[in-house]
Amino acid sequence: LALAAARGAGEHGLLLMGGGDWNDGMDAVGEKGRGESVWLSWFFSHAARRFAALLEKQGRKDEAAAALSAASRFGRAADRAWDGDWYLRGYYDDGAPLGSKASKGCRIDAIAQAWAVFCAESSPEKREKALSAALSHLYDRESGLVKLFEPPFGDRTEEPGYVKSYGPGFRENGGQYTHGAIWLASALLQ
Repeated sequence: LALAAARGAGEHGLLLMGGGDWNDGMDAVGEKGRGESVWLSWFFSHAARRFAALLEKQGRKDEAAAALSAASRFGRAADRAWDGDWYLRGYYDDGAPLGSKASKGCRIDAIAQAWAVFCAESSPEKREKALSAALSHLYDRESGLVKLFEPPFGDRTEEPGYVKSYGPGFRENGGQYTHGAIWLASALLQ
């Protein structure tokens, strides 16, 4: 947690993506040090709250308060990364959105929608709308799978990094990735 917080936040108040967050294939999103991650901000907020409870039990009240403050700050920033029907995945170094209706690749991303549910700062109304959008766009009933994001990156899309080296729909390039599918299922259950 300390490392993610120490790297800092970008202009939207989100944690910096660096060489990739959960999806290290998006290593070019923040290669210049300005790309931001909605997912990492959700994840940080959730984890920091849990660590704050442990710190509190150890009597480390100042550290617990600092963790809760950071959790709140990054969680609120992630909640503001709203694209109208779902949460963005992040922002590229140049400020362009990743995971937006305007994106050519990765218009909607499963993990950004799922982790909103696990974060205390996310809006309940937005969460519900985001999960509905994720099901609508990412659940392939015919094939019985949940895509990580849609559409995959290809020749005429943005340049997120080496994730484009995988064929469209394979591995992290929009295919079913078990972590993402389980997180989305867990969010829906919650």
